[in-house]
Amino acid sequence: MISLCRVLAFTTFSISAIAAPALAQTPAWPTRTVRVITPQPPGTGIDISCRIFSEKLAQKWGQAVVVENRPGADGVTGVSAFVNANDDHTLLCSFGGPITISPFTAPSKLPYDPATDLKPIAVVADFVQIFAVSKTTGIDSLDALKKKARAEAGKLNWSATQGLPFLLFGSFLRSNQLDMAYVPYTVLGSALQDLAQGRIQAYATSYASIVPLLESKEADILMVLNGTRAPQVPNVPTAKELGMPELTVVSFCGFFGPKDMPDAVRERMAADIKVIGADPDLTPRMQKMGSFVRTTTPAEFTRLIEDQRKTVEAILKTTGGLKP
Repeated sequence: MISLCRVLAFTTFSISAIAAPALAQTPAWPTRTVRVITPQPPGTGIDISCRIFSEKLAQKWGQAVVVENRPGADGVTGVSAFVNANDDHTLLCSFGGPITISPFTAPSKLPYDPATDLKPIAVVADFVQIFAVSKTTGIDSLDALKKKARAEAGKLNWSATQGLPFLLFGSFLRSNQLDMAYVPYTVLGSALQDLAQGRIQAYATSYASIVPLLESKEADILMVLNGTRAPQVPNVPTAKELGMPELTVVSFCGFFGPKDMPDAVRERMAADIKVIGADPDLTPRMQKMGSFVRTTTPAEFTRLIEDQRKTVEAILKTTGGLKP
């Protein structure tokens, strides 16, 4: 009996001795108000997604989480503000542009290094990206668009929102040897008006941007660029289904921490985000913004970013730069 007690006592002590260092290595975080910088203006899908998850995280952590908008320079301004803050209670909630595209397309060297200055924590949303055509064209499929573009080489116009939509539509044209004229726009409303009236025939953009023309039946969606069909338009095929997997992207919105953020904190935050993302009440709110909930581990987010950088780099190499 005495020996059994000694064994149990020794076992309990051993387990405690092993667990204690692990617990000691997990820092208490957050201990004060958390600031979340987003490189998009208020009211955008990215901004709203950041606010939805930040509000839920505040409830879970018992600390205030304040979202700060720092738009400008295709997201570079916001990311720079985050890196310069150099604060362990400041996070970044961003789309992919300033992290996976700007390193290749910025006119001058970026004031930060996405590979070393940012620690990916978790994705929270995947925004639906699409190829659309004006209803005036009579085009009802991607094959019909290719056929018309070949028959009327150089006579059709296209445009796109900057970033992934622009790169992917340009890549589509080059890979299919199609000649369409690019028309640049600085205001989304002008582009949508011209698409509705048939002055431009094709437009690559986010689903949320095109909704007004879908409701007025002035545009049709030919293809979804995300990896899975979009819940907003379940009958529209993906690029992969149409034989163009190279056009598949994850148009992410995700949280990043500073370069010195401990891995234990990243993992814990990613786990909190996963729990929040599983709330069924979030689904309709995200779909209304043209996105759907997508959560990841830090490792999955890191691989996603690396894959997107490779995709962007490959497009730029095969198209000779592809600038508007």
